[in-house]
Amino acid sequence: MSKVTPTTFDETNARITAAALQLHCALREALERVLPSVDGARACGRGLSLRRNLGWQVYAIARHADHASVISALPKARGWELVLASLERGGCPAKPLKTLREAIQNIEGQLGPRNANRPLLRAVAAGALDTPAQRRAMLRARANATRSNEFLHGIGLKSYISSIVVGPVGASGKVGMAAATSIHGIRRTRPGAAWPIYYTLEAHQQEERDRGVTTMKRAAKGIPALVPDLSSPGVDAGCLRMHRDGETHVVELLDRSANGEPIDLAFLEHLKYVATLQEARAHWRLLFLMTTPTERTVTEVWFHRSVKLANDPSAMLMSSPNLNRRVLADHGMERLPLEAIAVPVERPALPTALRRHSKVHEELLARAAKRLGAPLSEFRGFQLAVPNPPWMSMVAMAFDC
Repeated sequence: MSKVTPTTFDETNARITAAALQLHCALREALERVLPSVDGARACGRGLSLRRNLGWQVYAIARHADHASVISALPKARGWELVLASLERGGCPAKPLKTLREAIQNIEGQLGPRNANRPLLRAVAAGALDTPAQRRAMLRARANATRSNEFLHGIGLKSYISSIVVGPVGASGKVGMAAATSIHGIRRTRPGAAWPIYYTLEAHQQEERDRGVTTMKRAAKGIPALVPDLSSPGVDAGCLRMHRDGETHVVELLDRSANGEPIDLAFLEHLKYVATLQEARAHWRLLFLMTTPTERTVTEVWFHRSVKLANDPSAMLMSSPNLNRRVLADHGMERLPLEAIAVPVERPALPTALRRHSKVHEELLARAAKRLGAPLSEFRGFQLAVPNPPWMSMVAMAFDC
């Protein structure tokens, strides 16, 4: 009798991920044929004459290029029948409909009855937690970890607000990018070695001269990316230094600031050119490394109206490859549970707990937009708020444009 090698989790997870992204692309293509300019889940549901929840599911699958979002939004069999019928009535051509039907069959086959523990398989594949009790337990664990790491390392901060501003699209499709970051309440509870708190944008490309880099250069003194008037008084080279780290520079907090008093820091830098937007869609993944035990982080991506998104940004929480090189080598970046999603914002607006920092946040964004040559009113953002992110994890924002 021949032996059948059991399917490993990695193989199953890879198939589910591929099937989910295939479904995302197929539904996005079909939806664009019927509703080419749909804006929002409500408009999607109305345009297809679907009930509210089903319209939200269709929009989430079509707009989020992330297997976790796709899997969590899957309709049941009857829902798919209604969606396919509505797309056909709306004039969707036969070929995209056929591709969509095949993608639906594929994902349902991967998550079908033969998989006895379907809820667990969904949760693991999605990198998410299923029940409210599990989510509450994870949030408590992360809060405890933040306090423990702050005590162990003698450093911590209240909030880290980081925004990437993209566009406008210039000649030949060239697009620039700016980074606006504010760090609030960073404190050293005891003296220690220099601690990395901010990485520059320098490592995006090798040809700096062609990119028009205007900041991030290592200077004999001072921190080029620092915004003094939006930082705590007296912040200078006495408590900060710029250090070379591989292909980029990092701003480090020195132990001279270990006086128990928390300080606020603001950083602003921009690149005149980071990419050229072509006819074919390009996949972007922005990674934000959490270097310091942090009570709350807010990550944003702002797009100029000339940047046409193929899907809304999807959010992921990843284990730092510096902490888990074996997993990275064998399986790629390890996905961690994330109980938050990226939500659209029309203007600078921080979560309620961070409203006291709104003035600095709005001013940094306005200056970032001005450096890119457009007013902030021409940009639209997506915001992700994560309480107590795991120390040395990475928040990822992925999108196609």
